[in-house]
Amino acid sequence: MAAKLDLSVILTAHREGVIAGVTANSAMAALKRSAEAGLRHEVIVVLDRADSVTEATLRSAFGANARFLATTEGDPGAARNRGVEIAEGLCSAFLDGDDLWSDNWLVEAWRLIERRPDAVAHSACNLVFGVRRNLWWHVDSESGLCDPNYLDWLNYWDAMSFARTELYRRFPFRRNDLVLGFGHEDWHWNAWTLAEGVPHKPAPQTMHFKRARKGSQMDKVNCTGGVRWPL
Repeated sequence: MAAKLDLSVILTAHREGVIAGVTANSAMAALKRSAEAGLRHEVIVVLDRADSVTEATLRSAFGANARFLATTEGDPGAARNRGVEIAEGLCSAFLDGDDLWSDNWLVEAWRLIERRPDAVAHSACNLVFGVRRNLWWHVDSESGLCDPNYLDWLNYWDAMSFARTELYRRFPFRRNDLVLGFGHEDWHWNAWTLAEGVPHKPAPQTMHFKRARKGSQMDKVNCTGGVRWPL
């Protein structure tokens, strides 16, 4: 069955509070550019154990222009999977509730996936702000700069990716298990899909802005010492 829409934006929210409003504005700026490019889209907000301030902020920002799904997963990967389950777009894009996109992200990622429907699109560059500050570039898995063995030690790409929705259904995210020491879920997902022959490619001239904060899921995984799970 053909997809009803071109693009599903899946925003996962937890306890970001009023900061989620800035994230919503970022998403709407990117969506405005994608609509100007002729793309038909939907917004799915996954409220995963979200507090009242976060929910109220996002409902006020999006109003009737989004579908809201309340979940009790308590896990970023599982929350994304729930959004993918109801997505009606040919492609899906993920956004965490306190992160930001460059406004050209959706258009450039769409163009990349039009050329390479087998691939996963990532931003060209990530700027991390908050309790940690750094800048890092996403490597093209089909370039000579990519070493698959590097994924045994560190992650090449993050979870704010863009791909055919069918691909996310074929490769669902695995839950983090902090007791077992398993994490991050996006690290595992990237290693798994790359091992299955899925290319990971940066969309030119795009950028993601990622907030690092104490007490986040990523912070908890880092404290326990995440490991790459066997594929």
